[in-house]
Amino acid sequence: MTRTGVTLAALLACACTPTVHHLEPYRSDPAAAEALEQRAQAVCTQARGATPPHHFTTDGCSMWFDDGWVQCCVEHDIAYWCGGTNADRRHADTVFRDCVSAAHGTAVAWMMYWAVRVGGGPWQLFPWRWAYGWDCCRGYDAPATTAR
Repeated sequence: MTRTGVTLAALLACACTPTVHHLEPYRSDPAAAEALEQRAQAVCTQARGATPPHHFTTDGCSMWFDDGWVQCCVEHDIAYWCGGTNADRRHADTVFRDCVSAAHGTAVAWMMYWAVRVGGGPWQLFPWRWAYGWDCCRGYDAPATTAR
């Protein structure tokens, strides 16, 4: 296979929706994983009136170390799994930044904020993209319901 073919295959593999949790306790505790998924479904149903076809998974703070803010990342993953409008994404990223800031301070919070703003767009071929619970690449869409 050519180098271009290998690169294309790797990019397509990255676009897959994650199927397992990469964060403890959810990776090894099925009951904890089920409870988290039910909570994610409830949050998404209330915000959007529908849930994505793929199961909720979390990797915590994608490729970022944890220094007391992992719960901020899990909540951010719920919003990213669910997807929504561009305004919904900006709001999720702002809530994430504020949560990390409260846990560790503004410098780290702003670095993480810009990382998700640049690296989490809905048309990017990453498993942590906006609306990753839906098939790639959904983009931004209006909620199924206007309930908030």
